[in-house]
Amino acid sequence: MGQPQFSVFGIPVHVSMWHFITLMIFFRGAFQADNLMFGVAILLVASASVFLHEMGHALTSRHFGLQPTVVLTGFGGFTAHQPARTLRDDFLVVAAGPTMNFAIAAVLYGLLLAGAVGVETPVGRLMQFASGLNIYWGVYNLLPILPLDGGHLLRVLLRRFIRKSLKADRWTHRIGLGLGGLLAAYFASEGQIIWAVLLGLAAFENYRALQDVNRMDADFRADRPHPRVGELLKQARAAFEAGNFEAAMRFCHQARAEPELSPAEMRHTWHILAIAAARVGDLDDAIRFAERVPNSTEMAQVQATCLLSLGDAGRIRQFLRAPAATLLAPERLDELKAVVRSAEAP
Repeated sequence: MGQPQFSVFGIPVHVSMWHFITLMIFFRGAFQADNLMFGVAILLVASASVFLHEMGHALTSRHFGLQPTVVLTGFGGFTAHQPARTLRDDFLVVAAGPTMNFAIAAVLYGLLLAGAVGVETPVGRLMQFASGLNIYWGVYNLLPILPLDGGHLLRVLLRRFIRKSLKADRWTHRIGLGLGGLLAAYFASEGQIIWAVLLGLAAFENYRALQDVNRMDADFRADRPHPRVGELLKQARAAFEAGNFEAAMRFCHQARAEPELSPAEMRHTWHILAIAAARVGDLDDAIRFAERVPNSTEMAQVQATCLLSLGDAGRIRQFLRAPAATLLAPERLDELKAVVRSAEAP
């Protein structure tokens, strides 16, 4: 993506010219010879609505320490960030985008109702447009069709109630393909070509993703015992118990490279890697590995110990806001907070 054009609250933002070109095409009816400025205002409001939607995702993902980046491109945009540690965090990050749109619409509509701005004035008309657009944008994004937010929320919910994640993904793509195709056909019949194309492309992407999932045929293989992985983890445990932590890490990385590890095998691999990395002094790696094992008191202890050794008050402050901190004993929390207070002291 190259260097970001600017940042907001420390979050990098990339903007493509296609973002504005696509919006100009979509809202071309707003540009009139006798009032070009109103058309420009419409364009800026539409762009701001997309941007604030993405900032909803970005601010929430930053709260969970996922290092977000906002990209505005085409008709919309997306927020890139590290994988969420839990399904709950993932759900909240995704839901924050439409929630931001609905909140903006509510504030603008409330100001109009309160008479803060005249409804028939240019500013009032612009506020009416912005309020309606944000409602429309929020509702559209909640359609359960990947790559829209509603599709991501559907996948998170299915993964919560279906133990096998690939089976949940299969159903997510089936729903996205079916609903996206139906809506594309409907909009095409109504002459809404842009919406028909957008939803048709989404349906096609779900079709391709569904084919990939089906080719993997992993609904039963994901939980099947993998002799190679089991042997590598056995060697990793033996090396760890013998104090040969570098060898333990090497065997774990070999296990990670194997296809189709079960969730339990992957969790065990991260567990060994985190402790072994801490023992050899690779503290940053140890923290990174431990973060991949949520809801583990031992992994929270590894993170805390490494952070105390590094003495980085900023990272400690971020860790104290993370769910893992709630797993620590009060005395360990006091040690971490003391480092932060010491750094903040004049």
